[in-house]
Amino acid sequence: MGFVFCGGGPAALGPVIAAARKGRLDDLLDRGIALVEPGPIGPGGLAHYRISANSLGGPFLECLDGLSDSAPFAALRDLPETRRLRAHSDEHPPLSVVAPFLTRLGAVVSDLLAAHPRCTVVPEAVAAIELADDGVVVTTGSGRELTAERTVIATGGRPLSGFGTAGIVPGLDLLPHRDKVWHSESFIDARKPLPPVRGKAVVVGGSHSAWSVVHLLAPEADEITVIHRSGLRLFYNSPDEARADGYPFDPVLDVCPTNGRVNRYGGLRGRAHELARAALRLPGTGPAPARLVQVTDPAALEAAQRALAEADVIVMANGFEANLPPIHRTDGTPVSAAVGPTGTVVTAQGHLVDVHGTAHPRLLAYGLGAGLAPSAEVGGEPSYTRRADGVWLYQHDIGGIVLDELLHNVTTTGEIHA
Repeated sequence: MGFVFCGGGPAALGPVIAAARKGRLDDLLDRGIALVEPGPIGPGGLAHYRISANSLGGPFLECLDGLSDSAPFAALRDLPETRRLRAHSDEHPPLSVVAPFLTRLGAVVSDLLAAHPRCTVVPEAVAAIELADDGVVVTTGSGRELTAERTVIATGGRPLSGFGTAGIVPGLDLLPHRDKVWHSESFIDARKPLPPVRGKAVVVGGSHSAWSVVHLLAPEADEITVIHRSGLRLFYNSPDEARADGYPFDPVLDVCPTNGRVNRYGGLRGRAHELARAALRLPGTGPAPARLVQVTDPAALEAAQRALAEADVIVMANGFEANLPPIHRTDGTPVSAAVGPTGTVVTAQGHLVDVHGTAHPRLLAYGLGAGLAPSAEVGGEPSYTRRADGVWLYQHDIGGIVLDELLHNVTTTGEIHA
């Protein structure tokens, strides 16, 4: 078998969608794929999120562009789930609207795999991965072993380790307040019971998830403070649009050279954009939904320390790392993934990097908590230093990168990652 895909969410399906759009689906399926996923194939964790998408509804449907008008993809175009999402083409839809479409898309991919003589769908969880010089062995929860040339690990994310005691900047950390710290996942993911909210709340971070939490806290909290390190990044379609809104930006570092968008990857969109605009008191906004404390000087540091001490609840929105299954070599030695401030470390091709700095071409990891760094292939503003991820990217640019990587032969078992 060519590949084992661990996970069945948007990231895992990305190379298959990319292959279909590029006319290379037969090349990929003929290599043989075992897709291992215990739950519904398609939506991943998005099916449980309480928030809206950070992109318009239209881009979710762009995966259908270029696909064959014959079965099985043609039937997707007129399904009720597709029509409902299409009604949000120019809006930021709730993820509860996006997930049913992704579920139907996942069903098509699942049927394609099940019908191919060299592919299979395994409705189980991944228990462990063994890395050998000539391939991998993926063990499922029932003990079934799947041997392949390579594995794609896209099993979702989990909160970055140590989030409850993490340092924010020198002289400011959460350790003294750890008993009242929650991760943003506890508010966003409906599978988690909502933490009690009362009185004063502090959100640490300036990302989409941070502002989504601000929106969720607003009805219950008496006062919300957002503590952030760098300036808030807002998305705009063009530099002229940003200037007209009174938003300051660097015309070189904050503009994507590929499409001219301001803060293409790092910029807030949708409801998060509007909340941050109001907090920044840009023209035409209403009351500020939160007090901003950017910890760049001693006075701000003191204000942040006071806010943390007085808070009844603190929400850490510092991101995710990949939710990897245990990985070991044939002799039992564990392969421990490197984790940095932006999540699990992978190369520009998606090779998983271990704590010793070795990249493993047989282990491809990406998705929530392990996005690929922006590159010439995926574009993005030069000032963006985090990881590029998102459903559109999985199905297009990143999906294409992983597809190209899968269809090339592996010649090494490990390489030093700079």
